[in-house]
Amino acid sequence: MRPRTLRVLLVQDSTGHSTGYHVVARGLRDAGHEVILGGALLPREIARLAGEEGVDAIGYRIMDASPALLVERLAGALARAGLDDVPVVVGGIVPDEDRARLAALGVAGVFGPGATLASIAEFFAALGRRPLLGEARPPAPAGAP
Repeated sequence: MRPRTLRVLLVQDSTGHSTGYHVVARGLRDAGHEVILGGALLPREIARLAGEEGVDAIGYRIMDASPALLVERLAGALARAGLDDVPVVVGGIVPDEDRARLAALGVAGVFGPGATLASIAEFFAALGRRPLLGEARPPAPAGAP
């Protein structure tokens, strides 16, 4: 199954240290995805923009605040907007003790400093291979369980 082009909203928690944010945006574009740069937004603003733009995924660069706290607020805002099926991918400095909480909140993936563009692009490509909500899955081959 060929991955579909995703509409990815990239956002960040602050305007500082944004080089990686822009590098990832270029890498996702080079991989064929449509990238919407949202800039530094509050979780409720991210949910609003995600709904307005009809995005397939959200990339959230967190460098200056608590990832668990911000993602918890984002998850709540997405749920209230009826967008809790939109995958959230977190990038930046994420303490090890926050990773289990992020997984429990439904974060699809976490990429820290040093992650390669290839690994990030492949992760988003894998998201693009998932069926859309309400989309029929292809029939299983004959004899498959």
